[in-house]
Amino acid sequence: MPQHNHKDSAMRCGVVGIGNIGSAVATGLAKAGHDITISKRSAAQSQRLAKAFPNITIAENQHVLDHSDIVFIALNHDVAAAALTALRFRPDHIIISLMAGCDLDALARLVSPAPATTIMIPFPAIAGGGSPILVMGDAAPVECIFGDSDSIIAITDSAECDAFLAAQAILSPVAVMVAAAAEWVDQHGGDANKAEPFLRQLIASSLNGMASDDLIAALNTPDGFNQRLRLYFEEIGLKANVHDGLSRLSQVAD
Repeated sequence: MPQHNHKDSAMRCGVVGIGNIGSAVATGLAKAGHDITISKRSAAQSQRLAKAFPNITIAENQHVLDHSDIVFIALNHDVAAAALTALRFRPDHIIISLMAGCDLDALARLVSPAPATTIMIPFPAIAGGGSPILVMGDAAPVECIFGDSDSIIAITDSAECDAFLAAQAILSPVAVMVAAAAEWVDQHGGDANKAEPFLRQLIASSLNGMASDDLIAALNTPDGFNQRLRLYFEEIGLKANVHDGLSRLSQVAD
């Protein structure tokens, strides 16, 4: 692992595959001041990034490898094998895979002679920093690059990874609840355009400030609005429905 810290010097990073997640990772890297080379997989995404950041260059996949020390693999599974086996990796490449369903043994066969030691599972918020990042295998490269800007969570094995990936799906229903609450405000004398950012900030700051159980206790004022709405949701099966929904995701994954 190159002994660099992005506070002190730029790293040469490549991103092979510029879909939504690859684009978010490239954005986070560029904002940190690293020298980034990205592939042409998605012309619209690649061109947008290159226009936004002077330290991002678009290139063919082999050129991405040739001009990078750290390579992020952000390809879809259905094209990964064909795309990677056509490339020439170096033994000194540091490979960070963003493909959660591709284990390290399988990845090693695709990127040889480079070692495959790290799987990183980022989320779209990595583009702006302050995002959680799941890591399996060697977390040191991810810590070195993103440790100052994001939260690194080490995952022990594929079972734990699958559970985390299922649980993160709670994000979309929470967003729906926020949108529904803002819509309700709009229907009852308020402005949805003000209500939604208010609710987003309220939820984000509150959950960042304390553990969920502590927050629930703090909002448990007898007959208060928060207690009454929570009890209503619990009465109609909130927890059971969450567990059931996550279990259905796990069954599909199995």
